[in-house]
Amino acid sequence: MTQVTVRARRSAAVNGHKLLANAIAVGIIVASAPINPVAHADVTLLSTDDPLEGSDTAIIVGGTTEPTPSTAFADAVEDLYLNPLGFDDGATNSTVCDMVGTEPCNAPLQVLTTPELIEQGPSTQMAADEIVAAVENECNSNPSDCTAADPLTIFGYSQSATAESMAMTQLEQDPNIPSDGLHFVFIGDPSLPGGIWPNLEPDMDALFGSSMTNTILTDSGMDGVLGNVTPDNAYPTTIYTLDGDGVADFQQDFTAGGFLDSTMGLFVQHVEYLGLTPTEIADATTSTDGDITYIDISDNINNPDAWIGAFEHGFASSGLLESLFDSMQLYVSDLI
Repeated sequence: MTQVTVRARRSAAVNGHKLLANAIAVGIIVASAPINPVAHADVTLLSTDDPLEGSDTAIIVGGTTEPTPSTAFADAVEDLYLNPLGFDDGATNSTVCDMVGTEPCNAPLQVLTTPELIEQGPSTQMAADEIVAAVENECNSNPSDCTAADPLTIFGYSQSATAESMAMTQLEQDPNIPSDGLHFVFIGDPSLPGGIWPNLEPDMDALFGSSMTNTILTDSGMDGVLGNVTPDNAYPTTIYTLDGDGVADFQQDFTAGGFLDSTMGLFVQHVEYLGLTPTEIADATTSTDGDITYIDISDNINNPDAWIGAFEHGFASSGLLESLFDSMQLYVSDLI
């Protein structure tokens, strides 16, 4: 298939932060969120329900250090996480295009470039604004792509799942976008009730005291995302979480083994989503809470194969060096 490859490098001009505080924060904080199963009612597995039936356009956004998802990344997202939900009649290997700015492009899988810097707070807030603009531009240009019969799919991984959670509250104010005209799909969402952003500050308060906690979180730029929770009453949303993900299972792992357990999961399971097999993803428990459907993937997987597979499917080839360079510029800018 013909691939449209127009890259748009976005400027990530956000506030600088202190290097030492960021070094501490990166070691113990850069993570995401788990699922709180208490309030969820069991339902049949989502693959039989086809919630994305009729949807044939998806906006794809990467995670931290993945500002412009590669074609391999977008293909893996479609094959592993959108196809089982009925996207584009279960298509695989659809055409991929890169947006210029936030303008729609001509392919089923539209890649949006966002900052995705290590400085989670300002980076996430900037990404949220760009996601809102991209969604509104797509719906204004192609209104038929944002209807109950043909919803627009918006995919997010880790940091971009938080950005898209923020974007939901802004998009709700747009009278031209019906509430059933969008469907969000997340992996490794940092903003679930048991996740890092609702729980990091109280956990750190208990360990370090409120004064040191406030200094670390503020100086590292994390304060902009603290307390953020994916709304369960905005738009239909499907969230995949791999058990043991130190990002997606932060509070569970922190309770079991402190920051060590959650950090281990950050560098292992949280990386593995794009390297899982369809069979491994299907080994899951599905539940609902409001407009959110949760798919909890079992940890009965081959971790080395999944980790390697994630790199083959774009985990580290989606703008890693650009993101690290831009993040480092922010680190040193406050020191000059």
